[in-house]
Parts: sequence; C-alpha cells; structure tokens
Amino acid sequence: MQEINRIKDMVRRHYDGETWHGPSLIETLSDVTSEQALKRLLPQTHNIAEIVAHLTAWRVFVLEKLTGGESYDIVLDSETDWPRYDELTVEGWHDLLVALADTQTELLDVLESVNDRRLQEIVPGRRYSYYTLLHGGIQHDIYHSGQISLLKKA
Repeated sequence: MQEINRIKDMVRRHYDGETWHGPSLIETLSDVTSEQALKRLLPQTHNIAEIVAHLTAWRVFVLEKLTGGESYDIVLDSETDWPRYDELTVEGWHDLLVALADTQTELLDVLESVNDRRLQEIVPGRRYSYYTLLHGGIQHDIYHSGQISLLKKA
C-alpha cells in the first residue's frame, strides 16, 4: 500500500471513522450544543468553539500548502490562529461545524492528487516535508479532539 493511501485512511478515520484512540472528532463533537461550545474552564482558556475554529484554520493551512499557497501563513496566537468566541447562536455553532466538515471534504479531494513522491518534497517556505505536514495535521486534530473531550467532561 502506498503511504499516501495510509495517510488518507488516517485522515478519514480520525475525522469520522473508527480510531485506535477512542471517539472520532465528529463523534466527540456530535452532542455539543452551542451553549456548551462557549464554556470556559478559566477566563484565559479556550472553549470548544475556539478549538473548532482553530482546527479549521490549520486544516485550511494544510490545504493551502498542498494546493500551491506558498505565501499563505498563520501567525501563531493571532485572531486567525485562535478566534475568540464569547457569543454563539445555534446557527453560528452549526456554521463552525460545517466549515470544519468542508475542510475534511476538500482535504480528501486534494489528497487524491498527491503521490508518495510529493510527500518527500519540502513545503515551500518551511523546513519540513509534505509527509510531516500531513502527519502533523492529523496529530494536531487528535490532540485538540482530546481537549474537547476533557472540556465536555468538565
């Protein structure tokens, strides 16, 4: 099996399939209400809505890099990296989840044109390969999925 096919499988499984580590990202988010999405453990911590927006932003980063957006970047700790949500309607929460879902669809579509040789290429403007970018994206989603699970239990 080609490595890109393994990566696509992990992208699918983590988002809405059967994972080795527990519930998928969508399963974790499935019962979160807009009210729950706004709750903070402490005033300076992120809430679930902000984590979802953050996940979406970095998925867009991966998509931009895969599709030739050489100059696209996200400034760490900026509004793009971590948008703040203190108010959120039911429709607004739905829109955040749709934006996340759209990145999943687009990522799987874009990965259809990526081959193993491309995985070894260096991402323009970075010191890492597309292989590292894609695995990092998966790990990033899993990390924040765990945070969401903890926030739901708090």
